[in-house]
Amino acid sequence: MNTALRYLPAYLGLFAAQALALVCNAFLDIQYGGFAVEVLLWTVAIALTLRVGWRQGGEVTELGKRWMRRMLFLGALLTALIFIPMWGFPRAGLYLLAMLMVSYNCITTTRRHLHLGLLVSLIMVMFAATHYRADWTMLFYLVPYVAAVVFTLVAEQINRKADELRQQSLGHQVVGAQGTAIAAATVVILALGLLLYALTPQATWMSMSWRFGQPAGFSMGDGTLQAGNGGGESGAAAGGGAGGSGASGSGSGGGSLRPGWPSPAEMREAAARKGMPAWQRDVINGMADLTEGLGSVLRPVKQRMEALWDSLKAWLKKNRDKIAQTLSALGLLLLLYALYKLMREARVATWLRTRFDFVRLVLLGRHGSDADGARIYYEAMGRLFKLHDIERDGHENTREFLAEINSFYRDLRQETGEITRHFEDARYGGVARPGQAERMRSLYRQIFQRVAQ
Repeated sequence: MNTALRYLPAYLGLFAAQALALVCNAFLDIQYGGFAVEVLLWTVAIALTLRVGWRQGGEVTELGKRWMRRMLFLGALLTALIFIPMWGFPRAGLYLLAMLMVSYNCITTTRRHLHLGLLVSLIMVMFAATHYRADWTMLFYLVPYVAAVVFTLVAEQINRKADELRQQSLGHQVVGAQGTAIAAATVVILALGLLLYALTPQATWMSMSWRFGQPAGFSMGDGTLQAGNGGGESGAAAGGGAGGSGASGSGSGGGSLRPGWPSPAEMREAAARKGMPAWQRDVINGMADLTEGLGSVLRPVKQRMEALWDSLKAWLKKNRDKIAQTLSALGLLLLLYALYKLMREARVATWLRTRFDFVRLVLLGRHGSDADGARIYYEAMGRLFKLHDIERDGHENTREFLAEINSFYRDLRQETGEITRHFEDARYGGVARPGQAERMRSLYRQIFQRVAQ
């Protein structure tokens, strides 16, 4: 767990995750116009401190400790002079945690340090996502954050495996493909996560309420949704924000509190929000235009599908009894087929045939002439051993089959060998001595009693 960390892509992934975590929190205050400057300052701080951690080559040096002490002092100073007066708690505590993370980057030289840095970034992302001013527009930064975290973990794991192979003198063939492996693994993990998310039923805002604590974005009172200001911050921060216009009832809880994708009008309203980055405004407006275009194009298709669905429901209701009978018949056929496969696997037919052979040949002695009896007793012996998983292959001769039987039943070597010999004399030599069938009857009884017990 405490393996040295020297792989540059892992540091780049950690940088992206931490920067996006702080971008999510800065996005909560875009209406004040300092979003770009705040993001730039945090990005530079994270990049410089992670560069210090990477250049130490997997071992903490005095340089990293000195940088960490400087960052801790700067963090305490900023908390006292800027964070607390500007935001108050709990936001000031979050930014203090961010400064602790930045200072910790200076000594990030092992896997344990990497995982702790990712954990702190996750805490900051959870804080931003549960804030009352957070809404769907934060997905522009949350989705890349998830991708960055997955990329970082995959890069670190693949590099560690490559190092192990290199130590075993097998790494020269795989090191060059690390980039491709990291990209492929990241894409597969994200695709599987998206698929599982799409298949999993999601809770909607209408089914949730929260009266206390950080994410108090709304409450269910008299049957209508009321947006709240969350508390815990200064009065200036309690107004409109990234989630909306504050005083308007449709704002800070997330633009549109109903479940589902926001409407084109809600998208344009979010894009026109004060402080929204230009690139994000253009993307959101493009999404609104695309949604409107798709809605107009797909409206006839949707109506047709709804009509087909209604027709299907009416047909199902009308033919309910016939459908139930058909399904019952199909279920019965499936059960019979499963019973057949089970009986075949358990060799029930072979078991019944061996018991019939014993009654007919041993108890009643109905074996025909001596020549016919030699063949009948030999085939009965083959069925008896087939029941115990020793089956004569179509390409095996009698001697090969006898050797296979004797490898499992050494105590029956004499009886099986004599029955085989009598069968060969009658089948291939044309010799059927008087009393031969009776002798085979006695031998078969002894084999049956030992094998079937």
